[in-house]
Amino acid sequence: MNYDNAALIDELAAQYALGTLRGPARRRFERLCQQDSSASLALRRWEDRLLDMSAQILPVHPSTLVWARIQQRVRADRGKSFRLWNVVQWAAAAGLAALTAAILWWTMLVPVELVATIQDQQQVQLWRIDARPDRAALQVEALPALAQDVAHAYELWALPTEGGAPVSLGLMPQSGTDELQLNDAQRAALAAAQQVAISLEPVGGSPTGAPTGPVLFVAAVAGVG
Repeated sequence: MNYDNAALIDELAAQYALGTLRGPARRRFERLCQQDSSASLALRRWEDRLLDMSAQILPVHPSTLVWARIQQRVRADRGKSFRLWNVVQWAAAAGLAALTAAILWWTMLVPVELVATIQDQQQVQLWRIDARPDRAALQVEALPALAQDVAHAYELWALPTEGGAPVSLGLMPQSGTDELQLNDAQRAALAAAQQVAISLEPVGGSPTGAPTGPVLFVAAVAGVG
């Protein structure tokens, strides 16, 4: 299996986080995460996404009719001596299966595509930039290797292919994740760009609408049309 394929790694990480990757494949992916930082980062991204989603899901208590049917099934399968605690466990497992199915449906309905990975001269990854197909926003994750600079801001720019002026796409987070909302002009600039760049700016971003500090990183755009 080609573990150099970023899309494959992301898919395996999603399946692992959801619990659908099992048996030898699951154990292989665990070993890969121990050896490959990109795989472990992909897994952490999916765990964070699912954690955020689960926090937004309100608990739903089964109706009296549903409980009655559960109890009938339990009695039929294991006899009248089956304890109520086992019924609760059965219901919890059913709820978990439903949640997993909902998450799978959600991730397929709203896919996320890689825009760019920003890395330094030693090929150490500093940021990952993703987008959904509508390009309404960019999801940016600051990776652990990034050195924080409280006295400056990192600003993201779309670089036009025809040599025009760079277009600011927003300020990059220095830790955790952030969402950069894009207007129509920014979306058009990103769609037409083959590269993005990050410049060092004053806190709050460039005061001129153009890069004022040194351009620290340049990366190729992938998956944006």
